[in-house]
Amino acid sequence: MPRLKIAIITPGVYPIPGNKSSSVELVVQNTSNLLQKDVDVIIFGIKMKKQSIFERNGNITFYRYEFNTKPYIQQVVEQLQHDKPDIIQIENRPRIVRSIRHAFPNAKIILNLHSVKFISPPYMNEQVLINYLNLTDSIMVNSHFLKSYILNRTNCDSEKIFVNHLGVNTEQFKSKWDLDISLTKEMLKKELGLSNNKILLYVGRLIEIKGVHHILEALPELIKADPSIRLLIAGSALEKSTNHTSYINQLKKQTESIKDYVVFTSFIPHDRIHTLFQISDLLLVPSEQNEAFGLVNVEGMSTGIPVIATESGGMPEIIDHGKTGFLIDPSNVREELTKHILDLLSNPEKIQQMGQESVLRVRNYFTWQQTVERLLMLYRKLTEG
Repeated sequence: MPRLKIAIITPGVYPIPGNKSSSVELVVQNTSNLLQKDVDVIIFGIKMKKQSIFERNGNITFYRYEFNTKPYIQQVVEQLQHDKPDIIQIENRPRIVRSIRHAFPNAKIILNLHSVKFISPPYMNEQVLINYLNLTDSIMVNSHFLKSYILNRTNCDSEKIFVNHLGVNTEQFKSKWDLDISLTKEMLKKELGLSNNKILLYVGRLIEIKGVHHILEALPELIKADPSIRLLIAGSALEKSTNHTSYINQLKKQTESIKDYVVFTSFIPHDRIHTLFQISDLLLVPSEQNEAFGLVNVEGMSTGIPVIATESGGMPEIIDHGKTGFLIDPSNVREELTKHILDLLSNPEKIQQMGQESVLRVRNYFTWQQTVERLLMLYRKLTEG
């Protein structure tokens, strides 16, 4: 049987591969690296400096475009007409579906949705969303929460929506409890001046809906109970708006009286972010929005640290409450954060037990290999009927 040819259209915002990208490009990069063993992969994306327009790496072909000649999708369509893939997979941009369906009326089209953002107002109203979903052959989502969200807003056939949880690279995000990384972990803590400290970690964009301010609100009480506590904030450099700058200024103002207990790191590429997880005691994810999945959760769990996250979106599908971490009430974040942090930091044995349970849960449910095996099942279903 001939190998399938799969075209993946990224949003064309961030480069692929690349360390400065969104979770969309990260997912495409990790799944494609494994998919190429079974199928030929064609990836469309934006061209950045020092990147070639065309690149072939194993069974993956990259086409990268600039926007100063033709619209991005027009360039993608022209190349697709030449390559004639078996399946066209569109990443997180429903509006692209219309252009692709118009150009390829008989194509097998998958819309891979990563979040609720681009299927919700003000980006898209209900009727427009329904029209776009009807143009697809399958809709892939990363959580049962996201599937339910779509079903509640549209008349979409439930069987058309395919849930495929995301994964983590367990070779990169190794357990902090493994002996072979213990020395590296201690050296990094010493380098950061945190050898004798208990470390709380936040990783993600510094925008209000991510809830970083809740951690800072809880910190004075935490410090009073345990002065060895330090908070590491590893904020992404992706957001560049005025509102983002204003929010960062708000966070900095919140830390004025506790600045000796808070460390804002500079931008850390994704291929090095695992080192912060490995030196930390707890990962905090106090998001105010309904995160569909949240890769940071499984990355933290893979390194063996308990996660304390708001009970919203897809979080309950990832975190086993009381076993691998804690899910907290979004309306009572500061109080519940404080309670669970102090309870865990006063019980190192419990942290280790929950951390090791987290590692086990990731290996059983959330590896990229498992994600790709499910994805291949979908490809075969669409092409073989």
